[in-house]
Amino acid sequence: MRRLFALGRFALFVILFLVLGEALNRVLPLIHFPDRSFIWHDFFANELLDFVLAVFIAWILSVVFRERFSTYGLPLAPDAGRLLLKGAVWGFIPSALILIPIFAARGCSFHGLALPVGQLIFYAVAWSLAMLAMGFAEEFMFRGYSLKTLSEAIGFWPAAIFLSSIFGLLHFFFKPQEDWIDPLSIALYGIFWSLTLRRTGSLWFAVGFHAASDYADMIVFAEPNTGNHGQPIPGHLLDIRYHGPDWLTGGPRGTEASLLVFIVLAGLFYFFNRKYPSAQRQSRAAVTV
Repeated sequence: MRRLFALGRFALFVILFLVLGEALNRVLPLIHFPDRSFIWHDFFANELLDFVLAVFIAWILSVVFRERFSTYGLPLAPDAGRLLLKGAVWGFIPSALILIPIFAARGCSFHGLALPVGQLIFYAVAWSLAMLAMGFAEEFMFRGYSLKTLSEAIGFWPAAIFLSSIFGLLHFFFKPQEDWIDPLSIALYGIFWSLTLRRTGSLWFAVGFHAASDYADMIVFAEPNTGNHGQPIPGHLLDIRYHGPDWLTGGPRGTEASLLVFIVLAGLFYFFNRKYPSAQRQSRAAVTV
């Protein structure tokens, strides 16, 4: 009965998000709310709206079912800012490292800054806010209330794999020019972010990682994105041009669709597991000491 009740709460969250989201899609154009484009202020507004909607629904359900909102992954704990910053560092570094073999294989070339210094500073800050909003929105939607309730029904890792697979499939079906690599790598990233939730106890690390990784890919390193018709996003910081084969660079999908991303992901799982060991491993280590 408890598992069935948890499954019902998960389904209710999804239904409410879809229904209210569709209602907003019909109402917002009437007040000239920005479309979902890759202009920084439009991107920021829509991602922030998604986050607020998900939080609002989760808060209502927490009141109805008498749960603490902090159990949904974003507790206002003293270490929240530190975990957010650590996650951002972990997210940025792999995006830079993957370019080294691509550059060595002549799959990309660097041509300096993409913008004058004044505009560079403005877009660096503006896009950081937009990507942070996206990090909060996507992590809370897929690994906040949804993962918490579905975990109570079917277990943490089955729930994490299911939701991460949905996350990858949404990219595959709703973005043009996709192939199998991009949704698979995105699903694996979702499982990695689930691991960070499991080991750190909150979503703060995952939010920082998610935001910084996409910020590095699309804004700093000017990777193309199929959501922007396979072109770099307006306001990117460096003038980097990608001209190698798709298996190496990811083509119009960016390096998330490069075969090298699976090496990056393997490294992330390995090093994060070493840095943040499971409770069982910590217990064994304490006993041996």
